[in-house]
Amino acid sequence: MNEEQKKIFDSLVCAIQLELDKKAHERSYDNMLSLCSYATSTSPRFRADADLAVPWRDAMWAKGYEILDAVIAGERPIPTREELLAELPSFDWPE
Repeated sequence: MNEEQKKIFDSLVCAIQLELDKKAHERSYDNMLSLCSYATSTSPRFRADADLAVPWRDAMWAKGYEILDAVIAGERPIPTREELLAELPSFDWPE
């Protein structure tokens, strides 16, 4: 990966991570890592949040890296932040 590709990669990875952290903040977690750490919690509420968030996080990164790999391989143009986020799986907390 050359320097320009590294910059693009880092920028898109940052956009994905910010979106994940933003969703975690909606439930008052510090970030997605903190939220996912509750997957084995003894608290039913915290564990339930993690049970919903972990599969979405995994799907986000799987699709995100698929897009990033295609960009780096020159198979597709570099998406804007908005275009990238539009291609990623969506998630809404249940009421």
